[in-house]
Amino acid sequence: MPPLALRPRSASELVDAAFQIMRAHYPQFVMCSAIAYLPWLIVQLLLVSDPAQLARITPEVSVAFGLGIWLVFALMSAVLVVCASQAYLGDPVDVGAAVRKALPRMPLVLLGAVVRYIGMFLGLFAFFIGALYIMARWFAVTPVLVLEGQGLGRALSRSSELSKGRKRHIINTVGLAALIYWVLAAGVQVAAMFMGNLIVQAIVTAAFTILVYPVVAITEALLYFDTRIKHEGLDIELMAGALEGGDAAREPAAP
Repeated sequence: MPPLALRPRSASELVDAAFQIMRAHYPQFVMCSAIAYLPWLIVQLLLVSDPAQLARITPEVSVAFGLGIWLVFALMSAVLVVCASQAYLGDPVDVGAAVRKALPRMPLVLLGAVVRYIGMFLGLFAFFIGALYIMARWFAVTPVLVLEGQGLGRALSRSSELSKGRKRHIINTVGLAALIYWVLAAGVQVAAMFMGNLIVQAIVTAAFTILVYPVVAITEALLYFDTRIKHEGLDIELMAGALEGGDAAREPAAP
């Protein structure tokens, strides 16, 4: 029986459950993060190894760099969400199976990340409230793409449907997980800055991201299941599947 399939949970309960799942399957989640992040680390090391390139960075390049980071985190989330789904549904957490499931969806995951990036960037001009609204409305795009196999248009609309009446809960949950992550990240960044070496800073930041970011993606996956319980009675479907011993308990379908 999935650990959270009894009722919708509060933001703090979901984040706490995400930490529990990460601790229970830590090596697998770290491997997922490393697979997605290491290519980006190579790009960073090539950039910081040449001070002349850093001196030529323009505002446009900075925006593009921000988009690149966003896409890297989207790739990490796609694989991590599949692993989190396996753990949530009581299946063995299989990194290879997660990569095989997420890999064919990566073009859509990246496109979806670009759409959300643009939407949230434009939302910043609406006193930041617009960015929070877009984040809450499209919170489940990645889980829908990789777990349900939907197209991008359907993923956007389905995420919007799941967020109805739950946007404050989504903002609170994602915000709490992000706050914990970024507070810790800021501390690590400050400590790394005292080392005075950009290459070391990049490596330390990468290590922190690989080791800690999974909790954010796991929270995203749990929030997706939580909203499905609220809107679709997913817990009833899962309990029925468990009683019947069928596949419904392991692979809940979209309605």
